Amino acid sequence: MSGVREPSGRGTGYLALVDVVALWTTGLFCLGLLLPDRLHGRIQGVATLIFSIILIIVALVALIIAFVELMIMVSLFLAPPFGTLAYLALWGFFPVGDAAVLLGLVLLLKLTWAGLLILAQPGFLQNKGLVLLILTSLLCTVVLEFLHNVVPVIVTSILDDVGAIVFAVVAIIWALVLLIGSIPAIVKAIRATAALRAEPDPHH
Repeated sequence: MSGVREPSGRGTGYLALVDVVALWTTGLFCLGLLLPDRLHGRIQGVATLIFSIILIIVALVALIIAFVELMIMVSLFLAPPFGTLAYLALWGFFPVGDAAVLLGLVLLLKLTWAGLLILAQPGFLQNKGLVLLILTSLLCTVVLEFLHNVVPVIVTSILDDVGAIVFAVVAIIWALVLLIGSIPAIVKAIRATAALRAEPDPHH
């Protein structure tokens, strides 16, 4: 059975680093509609702190891997004849067509997801951080599609790796934003818990 497989390269996979931030924030937004504010605040702060730390570590490791691979690609490509031949054998035939179909599908799914979210809860548009995150996710998808088509196919793998590095950096920046944003929620939750414990027991 023939089908579209995930193309070689890192760009498409690294998009997930940005997408997971948007999905996480969307999940917290939806959870806030179901839970009381006090309970949601406690869960949001601690869970976001843990999530952002894990994402920073994963994205840093991914960034290092992509950067090292990019250096190897460029070094081989600029070292004719044997280095260039080795590069062409490993990375010289990027499946641009498969990548275009996959990215088109991903973009369609993201647009559908954003549209359904707006229809289900128009208040989503008031959450500027979430709106900006979704726009970032959409922009990264479009940028990767552009990178795949702006150069001859023999060097597409290099630009794909550049895109992967950019996505890892974007993910780290958003993870830091979440990390910083989770601190006030945690402090507020701790103060609320301390205040409850400090209240006198009415049965005594």
